[in-house]
Amino acid sequence: MITYKATNTESGRYYFGSARTYCHYMNRIGNHHMAKRGSPFQTDVQNNPRVFLWEILKEDDLKTREFERNLIREHANDPLMYNLHRWTWRKEEPLSDGPRWGKETREKMRESAKKESSQPAHKKAAQSRAVSETNSKKQPCPQCGMLMNIGNLAKHLKGTKCSGVKHLQS
Repeated sequence: MITYKATNTESGRYYFGSARTYCHYMNRIGNHHMAKRGSPFQTDVQNNPRVFLWEILKEDDLKTREFERNLIREHANDPLMYNLHRWTWRKEEPLSDGPRWGKETREKMRESAKKESSQPAHKKAAQSRAVSETNSKKQPCPQCGMLMNIGNLAKHLKGTKCSGVKHLQS
């Protein structure tokens, strides 16, 4: 499970989220850019995506969102946290780790998503632009300071390429 944090560098507000895999994490970023506006987080991401810093806080082999839950609970009273919906942080209404739909429904959804008409061309293009914009923003490695996009940064940190020696950026 990957637990991530998206920080609005202008306002200081932040959002905690989680994804099952790195691919799902990248999809989540695109979904935040494309989702129907409604929450302040989605509105801010869609209005000015370049001011958001996306960072992976923890990556492990667990299949639960417990780390995300704990972060949300720890910051529940912070007015800068975007995750203030009642279903994400109250102890009496925990996040669900189980499937939302039955096996048959998930299979139907999987088959439907494979169809050519499942996603309109304008939505595909908009999602592609959003992901490209996110990837074009360079972020420093916390260990060595090298600037790279978020995808390469995750691979850089996960692999053995980071020497930990600070690089001078020109």
